[in-house]
Amino acid sequence: MNKLILFGAGVYAKKFKALLEYLEVDFDYFTDNDENKWGKFLYGKQIISPKELKKFKKCRIIISCIHEISIKEQLKKMGLQNNIIGMEELYVLCEKKQYVHTNKSIQKNSRPMAIIDMYEGIGWGGTELWAAELAKLLSERKINTILIGGVDQIPLGEEYEKLINRMPEYNTIMHMVNLFEDNLPCTFINNFAGCAFMAANIVKRRYPDKIKIISVIHSDNKALFDAHMYMSKYIDSIFCVSNQIKNNMQNLYSYDCTKYYFKEQPISTNNYDISEKEVSTVIKIGYAGRLVKQHKRADLLINLIQGLEKEEINYFLQIAGEGECFEPIQNYIQENNLDKKVCLWGRIEKKQMPDFWKKTNVFVNISECEGTSLSMLEAMSYCCAPVVTDVSGAKEFISHGENGYICEIGNLCQLVKYIRILSNDLDKLKEFGKKSREIVVKKCDTKQYIEYWINNLLL
Repeated sequence: MNKLILFGAGVYAKKFKALLEYLEVDFDYFTDNDENKWGKFLYGKQIISPKELKKFKKCRIIISCIHEISIKEQLKKMGLQNNIIGMEELYVLCEKKQYVHTNKSIQKNSRPMAIIDMYEGIGWGGTELWAAELAKLLSERKINTILIGGVDQIPLGEEYEKLINRMPEYNTIMHMVNLFEDNLPCTFINNFAGCAFMAANIVKRRYPDKIKIISVIHSDNKALFDAHMYMSKYIDSIFCVSNQIKNNMQNLYSYDCTKYYFKEQPISTNNYDISEKEVSTVIKIGYAGRLVKQHKRADLLINLIQGLEKEEINYFLQIAGEGECFEPIQNYIQENNLDKKVCLWGRIEKKQMPDFWKKTNVFVNISECEGTSLSMLEAMSYCCAPVVTDVSGAKEFISHGENGYICEIGNLCQLVKYIRILSNDLDKLKEFGKKSREIVVKKCDTKQYIEYWINNLLL
C-alpha cells in the first residue's frame, strides 16, 4: 500500500491530523525540513527526513504547514510534484463523508448566531482574551454566541465559561462540523486558521449561503497572513486588529479591498480615578505577556534588567506571564539577588490585572511581532506611560515623545534610555500617563466596538 505522509511537523500539523481523522484515513509518517525533529514522534507518527521520501516513490503527500509554495518547489525538484494531495481534493473527500442530519431543514435563527474560534489557543493570551471578550459583548447584546474551546485549555471566568463548547481531542473536526450544521445560519469568526476553520470550510462547501466566515488577523506576520489566505476563497471578510496589518495585507494579496475591516481594540476604561496613580522616585515598570522567545522575545527581559542595573536606575519591575523563559528569568533574579527589585508573578488572572497596572508607572513591550497589544492598551488605560518596540499598533496609540516612546525592535539600550528619561522627570511621567489614558478612552470604547462589529460584519 502506498504511504501517506504529512510534510510539516509544526503547529499546523494538528489540523491536518484532525482532518484525516474526519476522513477516517490513517497516515504513515511526518516529514519536516527541521533536522532537529528527525527521528522524533508526533501524534504517534515518526518524523523522517525529506530525503527519505525518495524511498516511497508512490507515496501521497499532504503539505501540513504554511510554507506551501516553497515545499511544492522542493518536491518538484525531487520529482514528487505529482504526489501532492491538495486542499481542494481533501475538501471534496470531506464533502462525501460529511455528516448529514436525517430530514434536516435549515430555518433562519430568530437572532443572529456567532461562533467564535478559540480552539487552538494555548492559554490566556491576547487572541484568546480578545475572542472571549468579543463573545461576552455579543452575548450581552442578545446575539446567540458560542466559543469553540479545547478540553485541555485553562478554564476562564464564569461569564466566559457559560459560552464555551469544548471540543474533544479526537474526531475534533467531525464535532465541529456537527456544531456548525446544528446552528445554521451562522457567522464563524476565525482566529487561528486551524481545525475550526477547516470545519467551517467543509460546511460552507455544502451550505455556501448559510455560513459566513470572518478571518481575524491578530499579528503582523506574513506566515499568519498566509495561513488564512491559503483558503481565502471561503472567507467573506477580513478583520485586522491594527490599521498597519490591514494596509500590509492589502499590499500583499489580491483579495477584494472592500472586504477588509479595522476598528481599534475595545478596552474597559470605567471606574478609575487618575488621581489614584502614585508616582515616586522608584519607577515602577510592568510587563505582561507570554514569556516565550518567538515573537514576544521575553528572553530579552534579562537584558532589560541588566540595562536598568548598569544605568543605576531606581526601579521595581513586575513581570506577569508564563512560558519557556520563566525559569531562566527566575534563575537570573535569584543568582543576582534581585528579589527586591524584580517580581516574577507567573500567570495572573484577568480580574487581577487592574491592580497590577494601578501599581505600575511604565509599560514595557519588547516584542518583535504584534497585532495591537491588549496589555499595552489596558496599561495605558491605567495611566501607564508606554515604552515599546516599533511593532504593529504602537504608532496608532503612541506619539513618540508626547505620550510614550517607541524604540527600534531589539534595541534594549534605547528602551532603557527612555525609561531613564522618565525616571528623571516625574512630571513628564505623569503627563504621559494622563495622555495615554485619554487616547485609549477616546479610541477603545467597547460600545462603539461592538456596534461596529454588529453593523459592519455580523448583519
